[in-house]
Amino acid sequence: MEMSMVQQVVPRHENYAQSRATALHNVESTITELSGIFTNLATMVAHQGELAIRIDDNMDESLANVEGAHSSLLRHFNQISSNRWLLIKIFVVLIIFLIIFLFFLA
Repeated sequence: MEMSMVQQVVPRHENYAQSRATALHNVESTITELSGIFTNLATMVAHQGELAIRIDDNMDESLANVEGAHSSLLRHFNQISSNRWLLIKIFVVLIIFLIIFLFFLA
């Protein structure tokens, strides 16, 4: 009787050990997959960091260009504003030519 109980316990123990081995193998394969996923994620984060640095550098360069353009526009505006009498003279000459054209040539 004791022998039959031992024979019944041994297959159960073997089945249990085999199921545990299968479960451990599944856990190991899952951990391996997760390792690959995290490696890919780390690579993508590194690339995104490089892109963010490039974008920041481009923003700084764009800001410098905009500030330079603003100062240039202000300089030209001041130059044009100081030549207001010249603009008035040119406008008067254009009106005189327009009157001459309308009355004498038309």
